Amino acid sequence: MDFVKPPLQGKAKNLYGVSDFAFSLMANIENYFLMFFLTNVAKLPLAGIASATSLAYTGDAIGQGIYAGIISAVKPMRWGKNRSYILLFGPLVVITFVLTFSKIGSDAFALFVCGSMLFLTNMTRTFTWTSNLNLVNVLASNADDRSLLASRRATWTAASGMIYSYAVIPNIARLQQVMPDTMVYTFLAFITSAFYMLMCWVVFWITSGYEATGEAAKAQGASAAQQIGLLDILKSAVQNPYLLVILVGALISSCFGAGATSAITYYYNYIGKPHLFPLQVFLGAAVGTVSSFFAGQVGKKISSKNAVLLGTFGMCACNIACSFVAIPSNELMVAILTFRNVFQGINGPNLIALYGDCAVYARWKTGKETSAFVMGSQTIPLKIGLMLRGILVPLILAISGFDASIPPAEAGYEVKNGIITMFFRLPAIGGAIYGLILLLGFRLNRERVAEMQKEIDEREAAQALEASA
Repeated sequence: MDFVKPPLQGKAKNLYGVSDFAFSLMANIENYFLMFFLTNVAKLPLAGIASATSLAYTGDAIGQGIYAGIISAVKPMRWGKNRSYILLFGPLVVITFVLTFSKIGSDAFALFVCGSMLFLTNMTRTFTWTSNLNLVNVLASNADDRSLLASRRATWTAASGMIYSYAVIPNIARLQQVMPDTMVYTFLAFITSAFYMLMCWVVFWITSGYEATGEAAKAQGASAAQQIGLLDILKSAVQNPYLLVILVGALISSCFGAGATSAITYYYNYIGKPHLFPLQVFLGAAVGTVSSFFAGQVGKKISSKNAVLLGTFGMCACNIACSFVAIPSNELMVAILTFRNVFQGINGPNLIALYGDCAVYARWKTGKETSAFVMGSQTIPLKIGLMLRGILVPLILAISGFDASIPPAEAGYEVKNGIITMFFRLPAIGGAIYGLILLLGFRLNRERVAEMQKEIDEREAAQALEASA
């Protein structure tokens, strides 16, 4: 019997995004604290940190297209094309993430362990994250469903910041009173990654019935329409001008903003008032949660593209403002950063919706279901940004005269200025370029996507009828 997907409803509609909640908690540990852990806690040499982390992120960036291609091209396993990876890869994420935050043996050996585990943890997370992201297209039946699910994901992601702000940041000092500094970050890595694994399993449960499994999955994978090769995957990219526009713009933005998430920890250690750190994260997350919840409606009202442009240019303006006030007024900077999350909350869900539109275009253009690759391709700019972070953060710190042995209170203006450049100035430049590229180059609108989806449905219905005749 042919597999028939039910309409989006119930627990899948309301709980989709819980793994993104957990993923964000874990990613914040890496983004905020990995570089700080390596420089100030493990006290490893800057040159070694740059080499180990940049190599790890370079390998991961190269692998992004391969990982997404595997999900698209490999025949579905017994639990489905996407849900199988969500079920099976969670434990691997835990093991590799914990070892990333470890100080084992000599400096050289510690750097080797950190770098190799950083590569492996990003690889295993990419399989789960991409598969989860591709469920947007699996669960959705139309553009409105995609916008709703993208908004759900962003809402859960933003909400995690509220928990992170006061459940993680203030408790680091408390944990340091009962265990060595290095073990504090290892413990946090374990707790957050184990929680992510559990939430992946929740997503596996709530999406039961929406993706072909067992014999139906095997039959679907064996059908000519679903057999996907390397050429099909390449076509879905090179014949998709809209996807290329997004990727080029996102790549530029990620390169310029590579050091921003690491810079926040240095900021509150060397410039800002430490007690404002959790408050800033909490307020930003609260505002971002509300903004993300309504992002789908904003996209429906003004179009997903215009919503992304609004969010992008709004964040740029806030970053520029923060670059002027971050040193003299910590409180004003917190207020502006909180307001920035209004734009960030609008931007994220609608950007995912644009990728969903690109996936529809790819299927319409090639006749192949390569949405896992198209949706997963958005990690490529992110990973290249992470790759550059491994180089950029140590480089800017070195140029600024950073020395971990010097107390933060004695840090000079050059160090502080370097941190502000990473935190605000470079992301503002990259975001402005990205917005201009998207404004001028992305021409796919909602009406055309609906027409293509209708043509796809009619074409595949005809193929099914012909196959059964």
